[in-house]
Amino acid sequence: HGERDPLSQERTGGYAAIAQRLKNDNYDVAKFGLAQEGALPADATIVIVAGPQTDFLPQEIDELKAYLAKGGKLMLMIDVQAKPDAAPLTSLVALAKEWGIEVGNDLIVDISGMGRAFGAGPEVPVAISYPSHPITEKFTLMTAYRLARSASPIEGGTNGHVAQRVVESSPKSWGETDLKSLSKGVGFNPEKGDKQGPVAIASAVAAAATNAPAGSKAETRVLVIGDADFIGNDLINFQGNGDLF
Repeated sequence: HGERDPLSQERTGGYAAIAQRLKNDNYDVAKFGLAQEGALPADATIVIVAGPQTDFLPQEIDELKAYLAKGGKLMLMIDVQAKPDAAPLTSLVALAKEWGIEVGNDLIVDISGMGRAFGAGPEVPVAISYPSHPITEKFTLMTAYRLARSASPIEGGTNGHVAQRVVESSPKSWGETDLKSLSKGVGFNPEKGDKQGPVAIASAVAAAATNAPAGSKAETRVLVIGDADFIGNDLINFQGNGDLF
């Protein structure tokens, strides 16, 4: 589906650098085609869906759900749509929603000016403080995200799954929903559905596995991030990007 390639050395979009860091930490990294190969390997510690350009097929979604039911771990990175009229990733967005996370059809605009320190504009939201969560415990490094969309906890949760914010943009940011008019400039407009910052860039949820072996305490975990660029070969070494991943 056009996901990022963990073997690619391409500066923008390639994932070879982060794959190498995982290998340095004693992880094996492998590509896997759900549509062709079917059920995910039983020994998959985590499944990473990195910036798909087209939606998953129903049977692929079913395989992901089966994996999660057994206590699987899923990191779902969904980029801003390449074009305003591009087909939405309906099935993947719906999967995130089942786990209590709303993937917004928006673009996070950050006018705090923090990005200017490294030559970036408002299209690169920067995080310097993080909500309380085990992932970001004692994590104090800056992170940056290129063309990110919101991934926010749904108030009250879904199906008993209550997510938490993990990364959020600055207070001087918002989720811009008028994607078709971006070329004409942007401005915060709550009447059109724009969300005032801080906007959740990443949210996570955990729950007891529903189809684990008897007596097992397996836990399912889902992390949804509204950007797949932040660990590309060109951004992985920016401040804390690689460490957060």
